[in-house]
Amino acid sequence: MSITTRYVLHCWASICFLALALTTIEGKDLPSSFEKCHRSDPSFDQCLRSAVNGAILLLKNGLPEFGILPLDPLAVDSLVIEQGEPSSPIKLKQHFTNVRLSHLTESNILKYRTDLKKLIIKAEAITPQIQFVGNYTMDGRILVLPITGKGVANITLHRLKTHHELIGELVERNGEQYMHIRKYLVHFEPKLVTFQFGNLFNGDERLGTSIFL
Repeated sequence: MSITTRYVLHCWASICFLALALTTIEGKDLPSSFEKCHRSDPSFDQCLRSAVNGAILLLKNGLPEFGILPLDPLAVDSLVIEQGEPSSPIKLKQHFTNVRLSHLTESNILKYRTDLKKLIIKAEAITPQIQFVGNYTMDGRILVLPITGKGVANITLHRLKTHHELIGELVERNGEQYMHIRKYLVHFEPKLVTFQFGNLFNGDERLGTSIFL
């Protein structure tokens, strides 16, 4: 999986974490449309699943009062990704501008499993499609093959399954105890990833297609 694809996935993971944080935030009242869950609820895990799914949808257009911009599409002005050392088999630099990440908020949390005594939260989710579109320039090599290009890039992840594990620790603020997330582990399983880099290899479609198979 390419480093660009991993960037898309981590953006998605950040949105899920943000949605979870907003369903449990303290100190500032959330809009009434946000569902809240109570630890004493015997169906706490099911409530959390429903609440986070609802929060993801509500975040589509952003939440100005919390300083959160619209998340679908998620705008990224500029992104530079470099891979490999001079002696590595792969040495590649990619520069993306005016990027739009789409369909992130169409994700569906399938299940939550919590162990609040151990401060562990696990979740599984699926996203039908995540699309990364933007202008790109690319320069480098794979083995002895030089790679150059400049144009429009479209990277799409299809039927993405994700497994999340949040590991927390107790912190105390103003006499109250809170769960602070100290580690966030995410495992990604896309069914298919498609790459389209316009004008790669100066427009040589045969070579451009074969390099990303």
